[in-house]
Amino acid sequence: MSKKNTLHRNRKSVKHISQGGFRDNGFRQLPDVVLQMPQIFLFDMRDYMQSLEAAKQIDYPSRTRLYDMYESAQLDLHLMGVLAKRLRGVTQLPMEFHRNGKVDEQLSAQLRSPWFKQLRKDIILSEFWGFSLFQFYLDDDGNIRYDLIDRKHYDPVRKKLLRFQGDQDGVSIDQFPNMLFVGSERGLGIFAELLPAVLYKRGDMSDWAQFCNIFGMPIREYTYDAGDEEARRQLLKDARQQGANAVYIHPDGSTLNLVEAGNKTGSSDLYKTFADYWDSKISIRVLGNTLTTDAHDTGTQALGTVHKQEEDDMNADDRDFILDVLNYYMTPIFQNLGFNVEGGEFVYAAKEKIEPTQQLTIVQGLKNMGLPMDDDWLYETFGIEKPKDYDQQKADALALKQALSQKLNDDSKDDDNQDSKDNQNRKDNQDRKDNHLSNAAQTTFKSRLNRFFGVAPKGADTDF
Repeated sequence: MSKKNTLHRNRKSVKHISQGGFRDNGFRQLPDVVLQMPQIFLFDMRDYMQSLEAAKQIDYPSRTRLYDMYESAQLDLHLMGVLAKRLRGVTQLPMEFHRNGKVDEQLSAQLRSPWFKQLRKDIILSEFWGFSLFQFYLDDDGNIRYDLIDRKHYDPVRKKLLRFQGDQDGVSIDQFPNMLFVGSERGLGIFAELLPAVLYKRGDMSDWAQFCNIFGMPIREYTYDAGDEEARRQLLKDARQQGANAVYIHPDGSTLNLVEAGNKTGSSDLYKTFADYWDSKISIRVLGNTLTTDAHDTGTQALGTVHKQEEDDMNADDRDFILDVLNYYMTPIFQNLGFNVEGGEFVYAAKEKIEPTQQLTIVQGLKNMGLPMDDDWLYETFGIEKPKDYDQQKADALALKQALSQKLNDDSKDDDNQDSKDNQNRKDNQDRKDNHLSNAAQTTFKSRLNRFFGVAPKGADTDF
């Protein structure tokens, strides 16, 4: 039997979880998971606290309302911006499957597919939602695919698949093959920690918009004769047609007093400061820092470098988490799908890239230590095009280096000869000087003896 027929037979025997609405199957059969539109608006802190308590119940926990709030939180621009940045940190490095130090091309080709990139994101998102549940299968071409099961339709505590999101009981997940659960049975994820920041900021932005609408636009004033009803109706019609800013229409004889904020600029700054505060807290929780996403007057290059290192450490931890999931929990699933994973492991194909300035410092340090470097690797690492006459330039540089070395050797010999001559001359001069001083000292000593003893008789024996 051919491999394609075998894969087709295996797919027919696999019970695939179907997800959709009432109309997805043409009213013939309800799907295993009946999806419903989430409620994503009109939440406040009271809803958050009630939803959190419902999700934390021991016997009959319900996460439906809380997960709707998670969906709502993903409308926050700053939260999704920093979350996307964290997810990019785990998808930039390619992955391979190695066996005995060699690349398994069959399985590595699957890891280069778009589905695997999305899988890595969904694995990390399990830390934000509390868990992720996947079902893997093969498509018609024999390539691996997976479905992410809607989280509102799975009870991770009792391991039951729920047809409707409000059900208290369902079918055991063990009935379905090639399932992968990643996360915690009772954990609610990082989104539960981020929701108060999103809700507080959302209320702040609403108040700020109302403040700008009231105090940022002029108020139009219309007056009319109290006894002229037709004039009043005409003024109302004109006011509606001239814009949506504030309008005050009153009869003659009445007064209008506008009581404005004493410091409108300070009040507006207060709203901005409150929003920036919660944005910084979101950045710290998702990325571990703020300086890689926000620019502050107090930020310095040194602090930015430290915060970047913290972010890199978090990305490295995420990538290790993905490796653990693949090597410890995914290998049986790949085996069931017909891929040989025995004796191999999932690894990253390349090391994490280093900043060019840091890389240059490392290369210079290695050069100063006298370690040989591969020129082709240097060109590739720093993205510099290799010159076409590379060999000729290399030979010219070597010849110049040898000529300079020979010149330095010759000059050194000449200098040594000259130094030898100078040393000899200095030695001769020093010897003559020493002899002169010795003779002078001897003459002086004889003169002193003659003065002390007087003139010796002629013919007397004396050494002086």
